[in-house]
Amino acid sequence: MVRTVTVTYAMAPTKAGDRPLMADIHLPDGPASDLLVWLHAGGFRTGSRLHRNHAVIARRFALHGIATAFIDYRLARPPAVLRANTAAMLPALQADAAGTDMPESFCGARPLAVVEDACAFLCFAQSQSVAWNLSGTFLVGGSSAGAISALNTLWLPTFLGLERPAISTVFAFSGGFVYPSFRHATGARVYAMHNPADIRVPVASIRHLAESTTNSDDPVTLIEDDQNAHGDFRMTPQDPLRDAIARIAAFHRSPAAKTPIALPKLETRS
Repeated sequence: MVRTVTVTYAMAPTKAGDRPLMADIHLPDGPASDLLVWLHAGGFRTGSRLHRNHAVIARRFALHGIATAFIDYRLARPPAVLRANTAAMLPALQADAAGTDMPESFCGARPLAVVEDACAFLCFAQSQSVAWNLSGTFLVGGSSAGAISALNTLWLPTFLGLERPAISTVFAFSGGFVYPSFRHATGARVYAMHNPADIRVPVASIRHLAESTTNSDDPVTLIEDDQNAHGDFRMTPQDPLRDAIARIAAFHRSPAAKTPIALPKLETRS
């Protein structure tokens, strides 16, 4: 059984006034669960925590002892009002991202507002660990803009003066990280999937990240598949969702290592 709790986790400032940010948390029965915080797609302009597939995804993760949280975050309209520390770091971050092939809007103020909101939720969830029967282990994941945000939430808070609990594992589907000077050891591991021909979020950023972290404290396992649909958990359209989530859970549960864990490429199912 999975019970769902909907909460307002923060009031976030925007140029039109404070916006309530809500989250749907799906909590499995049984022993204390690890919590996956999921950041939705939408190019930092659109998207929502409300999606018909989220309950199905939550039930699949629950089978592996993982609770899931689908959260609101601030989008393009109304524009977010950043914290002073975050706003002060924006020029340095934009300079670090200069010359990449990532769309400019993916490197500006909007993604930093998401980091603020994700950290606010992680701290809120940590405060609710007993009430929600959480283990205290946190995972962050997302697709497309959400994947970019998951990686930003792993590495940027230290520089933005934001607090958050430790993150064990990050899942990034069709994402990237464009601030190489700001990557540092966190003890987390990253599972990434990308179509090398993806034009929405070019593969170069996540590929460079994987190549540069082979022997680092935060290794990135990157799976590239030319049949992977943008932002999809599955390697191919024939890959069952249950199998995709089982692989994700197995990656998280596997012993931590200094080098990426090799995951087998699926055979295409007819």
